[in-house]
Amino acid sequence: MPKTIDTNGIKIDRLITRIEEGDIKIPPLQRPFVWKVDQIIKLLESIYLDYPVGSILLWETNEDLPATRSVAGFEIPKKKPDYPHNYVLDGQQRLSALYGVFCTKRKKGLQPHGYEIDYEDFEIFFDVDRDKFIHKNYIEGGKYFEAKYLLDSVKFVEALDNESFNKKDREKLKKLHSIFSNYEIPLITTKKRDRSEVGIIFERINNSGTNLGLFDLMVAWTWTENFHLQEKFDELFDSLERKNFSGIQNKIVLQCLSSILKESSASKVILALQPEEIRKNFKLLQQSLEKAVDYFSTEFSVKSIELLPHSHQIVPLCFFFSKIHTPNSKQKKAINEWFWKTSFSDRYSSSTDSHIDEDIVAFKKVLNGQENSAFIKLKYSISAEQIRETVFSKSNAFSRAFIVLLANKLPRNLVNGSKVDTGNALSSFNKKEYHHIFPKAFLSSKGLRRSEIFSLVNFCIIPSDSNKKISDKSPSFYFLKIIPQKKWNDILESNLLPIKKEIYKKNNFTLFLEERSKIIVNYVDSLLV
Repeated sequence: MPKTIDTNGIKIDRLITRIEEGDIKIPPLQRPFVWKVDQIIKLLESIYLDYPVGSILLWETNEDLPATRSVAGFEIPKKKPDYPHNYVLDGQQRLSALYGVFCTKRKKGLQPHGYEIDYEDFEIFFDVDRDKFIHKNYIEGGKYFEAKYLLDSVKFVEALDNESFNKKDREKLKKLHSIFSNYEIPLITTKKRDRSEVGIIFERINNSGTNLGLFDLMVAWTWTENFHLQEKFDELFDSLERKNFSGIQNKIVLQCLSSILKESSASKVILALQPEEIRKNFKLLQQSLEKAVDYFSTEFSVKSIELLPHSHQIVPLCFFFSKIHTPNSKQKKAINEWFWKTSFSDRYSSSTDSHIDEDIVAFKKVLNGQENSAFIKLKYSISAEQIRETVFSKSNAFSRAFIVLLANKLPRNLVNGSKVDTGNALSSFNKKEYHHIFPKAFLSSKGLRRSEIFSLVNFCIIPSDSNKKISDKSPSFYFLKIIPQKKWNDILESNLLPIKKEIYKKNNFTLFLEERSKIIVNYVDSLLV
């Protein structure tokens, strides 16, 4: 049957009735109701002034999906299921606000997970003297009419029979009643579309300025009284927070899950996942993610999500650890090759889903004993010139890859030659733990540009207390007077620094950049041999 989109108007009282009858259903989204009082009042004002307030988008389907039994925190009576169902895809905040204000039969229900709705927010009154809607907390004398009676003809007449209202007031309120009784909200209903297609629609719509995406839809898809995807994600992030990896995006976690179950990270694959298989395999997802995070931390010194060169790198490795507990030496070598090649490239900067899926296929080869050929076609881009021209920045993937590279070299403290506690230095991207090798003030006095001073090549890892001892010194002084000369080679080589003393004696910044960038490139190449 052909897909259709029906567009018509619906009066507010009919909209509320359809909710109460169970015809219009609200999927349990991540953000059930987030509007504030002023937003509710602005909606009422727009209707009063006959302004457009936006449309409500419904999906008509015979699929019996989970739906919340509350709107704006008010309980909806349980109704016998009829077909088809109409699920709200967009306009939930507007619909919920109207229901909260105008439903006279409303009854407090369970508070949505993670939110606390103030039921008094819906107690709105019309200020008859000033022709405006206000919240009950701002009533100070005067004449007011409770908004919830505007759409109930019987209760409206009863409330109108108030001795404080004169003839002019009653005429004004009758006009107000007529405006709200006859106002029509555009209602768009899309029909005969499957879940995956509706998922794409859902990802692209915008709800009151708040983007609702793939994760929100999956919350709705998988919800039962015993399983709430948001709660499961909260528990997962709690466990990852202890490992400094709590900032992983929701969609990336969903990509990990679909990679484990379907060997693909594409949105259409995620949308096609069955709720039962998600609920059944969530524990496996958490275990696999934790193993991947631990591996990044122990094997590559990626001590936090902030330092992972590309956040999507976690997806293929999560897939790998869903199939195996501990990799052997050959598998570790293959993972090493994959990590450094993808870190020093823009592979995950575009066409991300397809590249993730290609890497999943390659990891299957690793699992099947084909380690040598798994990542041979991966290309990485690192040149001496590129490193010199890259400005050190937390937002730059190349910078993060470089810091992790330095950490893997097990650097020694420039001041005393002791091993740097990279775990502490890299627990977060804290610039106090990184040092300009040629000090900023020294280079500024020479008239160098900021892009040269902050070149990636001009940084090393050093504890903040040691940094203070050398930060205002010229290289010709602190390299020869502070750095322990007996440990010269060990200290400089562990920091990927040129060991030629002439460079530092003459404060030759240009030569330093040239020599160190070559050393860095050679070291990356050595990791991939």
